[in-house]
Amino acid sequence: MNNSNKAVFFDCWDTVISFQERTPSWNVEPLKKHALNPEEINFKAVEDYSERFLRDYMNSRMFYEIDAVQFYNLMVYNFNIKLDCTTKECIHEILNHLNPEPLEGIMDFLKRLERDNIYYAILSNTIYDEDDTFAIIKRKLPDAHFNFFLGSSKIAVKKPYELFFNTGLNLAHKRKEDSIYIGDSFYADIYGANNSAFNNCIYLNTHHRDKNRFSFIPGFDNLRYEECFSYKDVIKLYDEGKLWK
Repeated sequence: MNNSNKAVFFDCWDTVISFQERTPSWNVEPLKKHALNPEEINFKAVEDYSERFLRDYMNSRMFYEIDAVQFYNLMVYNFNIKLDCTTKECIHEILNHLNPEPLEGIMDFLKRLERDNIYYAILSNTIYDEDDTFAIIKRKLPDAHFNFFLGSSKIAVKKPYELFFNTGLNLAHKRKEDSIYIGDSFYADIYGANNSAFNNCIYLNTHHRDKNRFSFIPGFDNLRYEECFSYKDVIKLYDEGKLWK
């Protein structure tokens, strides 16, 4: 296979950068900052509402995505929060309350891809603004050259839906037969990339999660993937010529 045809697509959180909170109530901090009537708002109730909604939403495993503006509108309307700006402006501050860092070893892997002229980009589920997230990645990994970041909130569908992966491949002008996918979610990433017939996929299981809890997935025992516990494992497979099948 010609290297110029090859492509590597990455999930974002806990695959490229780590998910770490700067403040426990990070999702609602901008609402607190911009509320004109804070004395009227029980923000502990808003925080609980936010956590419950997102937990139920993620657990629903639907194929369709919302965006952060809708999420914020839900809380503003239900708690009568009056803001000094629009919710569309407010949501751009949400990710400032996280404290992400690059995954250990990822830059070593990206340098190999660049050395060998292999295309790479990010396809990730997120309700947050993709430009805000991409800005964090560029700041944390200034020497990386991801071709683009496609977030699910931009196109209304998300992993593991095949339509999401196909949209990313179309943007990159790459074929699934030449592409691999790397992610930390067994359901969204491994099941999704298998359904989308990627050449191969990498389950980056840095948290040593028990993948058997996803045994309900159709065809669970026949999913094709390599399980790696760090980028050292990924690099080893790459150097041995085993990433593409």
